[in-house]
Amino acid sequence: MKVSLILHLAMLFMIGAAALQAEDSRWGQLQASGDALFSEGRYEEAQKAFEAALREVEKLSAADIKRLQTMNALGMAFQQQGLLDQADALYTQVLGLSKKLPEEGLEARVLNNLAHLRTTQGRFVEAEALYLHALGIQKRLSGERHPVVALTLDNLAMLQVRLGRYAEAEKNLLQALDVSQKAQGAEHPQTLTKMNNLAYLYSRLGRYQDSERLYKKVLAVRERTLGPENPAVSITLNNLGDVFRLQGRLAEPLYRRALRIIEKAMGPENPRIASVLNNLAIITRTKGRLTEAEDFYLRAIAVIEKSFGAQPASLGMPLINLAELYTELQRYAEAERLYRRALTILEAGLGPDHVEIALGLLSMAEGYRAQRRYDEAEPLFQRAIAMTEKTLSPDHPQVARTLTAYAALLRKTKRKSEAEKLEQRARTIASNRRHETAATALTVDYGDWRDSILREQSK
Repeated sequence: MKVSLILHLAMLFMIGAAALQAEDSRWGQLQASGDALFSEGRYEEAQKAFEAALREVEKLSAADIKRLQTMNALGMAFQQQGLLDQADALYTQVLGLSKKLPEEGLEARVLNNLAHLRTTQGRFVEAEALYLHALGIQKRLSGERHPVVALTLDNLAMLQVRLGRYAEAEKNLLQALDVSQKAQGAEHPQTLTKMNNLAYLYSRLGRYQDSERLYKKVLAVRERTLGPENPAVSITLNNLGDVFRLQGRLAEPLYRRALRIIEKAMGPENPRIASVLNNLAIITRTKGRLTEAEDFYLRAIAVIEKSFGAQPASLGMPLINLAELYTELQRYAEAERLYRRALTILEAGLGPDHVEIALGLLSMAEGYRAQRRYDEAEPLFQRAIAMTEKTLSPDHPQVARTLTAYAALLRKTKRKSEAEKLEQRARTIASNRRHETAATALTVDYGDWRDSILREQSK
């Protein structure tokens, strides 16, 4: 299943801040306001509230806990808007200053946020090291069975899912879920988030019955405790829709209900709506309703642009999805413009080597191959393979998919022996990844590489 569209949603990596001090102070009011706006996906407004809160405590010591809490929260607001450099600078500054505090809990929370940022940047080795560092601190301070340990295990597991290390991910998710259930209760929001993420893993493994069972359990609790129109319900509906879609079952009603809930609760231009629109575009495209699919893609792109500007990295993959549709419609010039814009945005926001860029190169190469522009397609396939191997691993399923696509071009150009070598390597990878499913399709997969705005993680 794809994250993609998967909206495992909910408020990204929002970690529980230490209890606000002086809640009746101006700082406390602004901080609480920023937290509330952040939880609603109103990140620019949250940023302004946190900046105002920071001004209230600017005369305090640089290492004052309130100041550092606000700086960390401001970094989160920047990250959610795609302002990765600003977020990076704040997290790094807070991390250095937090070491001066006697209480190490803040350091672990910032390590979690910085790890999430490194994941977004495609710096997976660094991200894993940061999660493990945070985990070590939390276990030492709170013991093995504390909810904060479960939070970090959950985040680490979702990174491992991205990297195709499913056995490790399942072990950590099961442990995180067990800790949350026993420490916080079976219906606690954090327990439901971990159940959601385990369901996502099972969908990627093709264990659709297990995935559906867990999603339906989460949905029932959320509908009963929060009400059927709560935005959290839309998250689960969207994820359950993915499970149905991947099995060829009727998913569209689930996506449409999710869309209605978000529109009603948060407005038609809230950024959380973009992922659901993308899912609807995918399913309508699959059914041959291409004009409708185009409308959904365009609306999703417009929402992202209005919320985050014309150049956020989160815009890259939706542009590529639309370019694929235009290629299918033989609107090649429009498709090429979108591909070039998407790759420029991704390279500017994520650096020269990132798995999303590799996915974009692969998609563009397949578009060229469809037009028989083989000389232009081949170097893109080669770059995509090299970049995927570098950013993921040589035996990752996405490498196999890219090898297979390149082999098809080689066969078109009468290079059978070269194609057979690539196909054999792809089969070897696949044989070691027998549980991989159709969820690795490019269009439905982009969320695996960039967290959806609605992606659910422990807060």
